[in-house]
Order: sequence, then structure tokens, then C-alpha cells
Amino acid sequence: MINPVNGVIEVDNPAEVLRNQDGVFEVTSPYGHVFQVVCRRGIRMSVREISEPQRVQPAETSIWRIRRIARAVA
Repeated sequence: MINPVNGVIEVDNPAEVLRNQDGVFEVTSPYGHVFQVVCRRGIRMSVREISEPQRVQPAETSIWRIRRIARAVA
């Protein structure tokens, strides 16, 4: 389960981390794109882009940030 102390975890591959999760997550790419990811454990993962960065700059690292928005998925 994703339950970090500060609410955000940093990962190299968000798909690996979210594969067996249930809930709604906000995922930020190294380039600043923000996605809403809805996960159902073992069934599916749907991804929707909710914002783009104003300027695309080369990423200094390949770290993605994940924050849980909601636990239950209807």
C-alpha cells in the first residue's frame, strides 16, 4: 500500500508501483506532466492527463512522484 508519511512517494517506474493498488492517484512525470491514475487491483489501470507543463525542459532525473487522492474506487 502507498501510505507515505508526507503523502508523496518518488519512484523510477510508476506502473510497477501502482499495478497492485486500489484507489485514485496523482502521478507527476519528471517533465512536469500530471496524470490522474485510477487503479483496481488485478483488473485495470486507467490514466488521464490533467495538466501539461508550461515549458518542457529536459528532466534532470527520471523520478516520478505519486500521491494518493482517494482510497475507494467506485
